[in-house]
Amino acid sequence: MRKLRTLLSTLGIVFGVAAVISMMSIGEGARREATEQIKLLGTNNIRVKRLELTGEMRAEAERRFSRGLTYDDALLVRDRLPGLLGVAPVKFLDQEARFGARQGVAQVVGTTPEYQDVTNFRVGQGRFLSPFDLRDSKRVCVLGSELKQDLFGYADALGAALTIGQSSCQVVGVMEPKLIREGRGAVIKLRNINRDVYLPITTALRRFPRTGDPAAIEEIAVRVADASQLSVTARAIRGIVGPQHRDVEDYEVMVPEELLAQAQRTQRIFNIVMGSIAGISLLVGGIGIMNIMLANVSERTREIGVRRAIGASKRDVLRQFLIETVLVCLAGGTIGTVIGFGMAKGITLYAGWATAFSLVSVLIAFGTAASVGLLFGLFPARQAAELHPVQALRFE
Repeated sequence: MRKLRTLLSTLGIVFGVAAVISMMSIGEGARREATEQIKLLGTNNIRVKRLELTGEMRAEAERRFSRGLTYDDALLVRDRLPGLLGVAPVKFLDQEARFGARQGVAQVVGTTPEYQDVTNFRVGQGRFLSPFDLRDSKRVCVLGSELKQDLFGYADALGAALTIGQSSCQVVGVMEPKLIREGRGAVIKLRNINRDVYLPITTALRRFPRTGDPAAIEEIAVRVADASQLSVTARAIRGIVGPQHRDVEDYEVMVPEELLAQAQRTQRIFNIVMGSIAGISLLVGGIGIMNIMLANVSERTREIGVRRAIGASKRDVLRQFLIETVLVCLAGGTIGTVIGFGMAKGITLYAGWATAFSLVSVLIAFGTAASVGLLFGLFPARQAAELHPVQALRFE
């Protein structure tokens, strides 16, 4: 009966430690995920993105004759800020890509030759877009690795005629594959660039014009030489683009460090919530441990009296009960650690969230369990140590 009572009293410790382990695993996984995604976006890059307006904001933009983000904005940024390493306008649209009997949905990326340098993407076969492709609006394209595999399998795609929407283009290159994390677990949502098909932006604007404004684009990718100048450059870009839009906020300037800070703020809120749950569970578990140890002191009063009578000091009794309490909590911590790892694995499998384990999380879990044992075991241990030997021996 005593073993069952002890086991039940440690459940709070078990669940508290499990919450700590799973929380730290999710937090560490999110941190690593955000860092990798920021690296993929480019630590020296700035993104100027079109915002889709609705309601009053859209009416205000129309009243002020703001066209939204356009190819002209990209050219203006490039001309006004000559110290930039690269400025690449980007037009996105989903189209069906076909080769023979095979077909697949591709994201068309209309851009310039600078896009490769700005994004640090690499060509695996053939070449990327050239200035001549841009100047002459040539019908050429470069495929993402996954799209190439879907349409061509292991056959050579270079030189093949690919149909995109209602237009055909010649494949001149295939990009190297990039590891992209998609789904609900992604800290920063990124598209699967392995399914992209790159066209000269002049060709994309001509073949796939946006309704209402043929020069409209979705993004401008900018690369700066020095990461310390990101904020200054972002302000300069706002100063250039803003007047062209009559100060209508139909675009946003995104800096990688700001994205990371936003992800960290979200993660911090999650940690506070999970930490509160873990703290409450550990508090309940600690109170349960204290109650069971007080009951043990009462049941073992004669044993304590015998130990004191044969020479055990108050410190010996105090140490004995503290060690017992800590061992019970560490046992609960061990079970909680295993459950926490299992919970983290389950979250990865079923929710798609990235998790990562570290020795630090295990040490913190066991340290927390031991601390709870010391804190809530001190009072019962002192009660046992303060028992008078004669009265303890007379206890029935």
